[in-house]
Amino acid sequence: MEDGARTRIATALILAVVFTSGVLLGLAADRGLWAEPPDSSFIVEPPLVEDGEEAEEESAEESGAERRYIYHQVEPNEEQLARIETIVAEWRARREAYDDESRARWEAGRRELTLETRNAIKAVLSPEQAAEYQRLIEEWEAEREAEREK
Repeated sequence: MEDGARTRIATALILAVVFTSGVLLGLAADRGLWAEPPDSSFIVEPPLVEDGEEAEEESAEESGAERRYIYHQVEPNEEQLARIETIVAEWRARREAYDDESRARWEAGRRELTLETRNAIKAVLSPEQAAEYQRLIEEWEAEREAEREK
């Protein structure tokens, strides 16, 4: 066998091994594609209201149908229902306040991390590069703000 033929065969075998190992590693990494959905039996209590509450409230209002929550299934009397609805209204208000507070804290923390990262980058650059970098950041932020206002 010629040296050229051996080289081609060896190259083909190496490529096949590399390709096969890449495919196998890819499949191993994507094993989650075949994973079973998580078991929700660990939940101790059912949700206060059914999932998708906000989206379904709109569709229930549009169709004229009354929204049925889990607590309706135990058939509370009118007095109980009024008290439950007060509890649920308070829960919604508290949840919305919590969501707003969490969102504000998340945005502030993220902004702080971004500024720290940008300052670290500027410390690596020359003064001229840092000034240009800052100008580009300000330009980019102005474009983003303009898009948000649309």
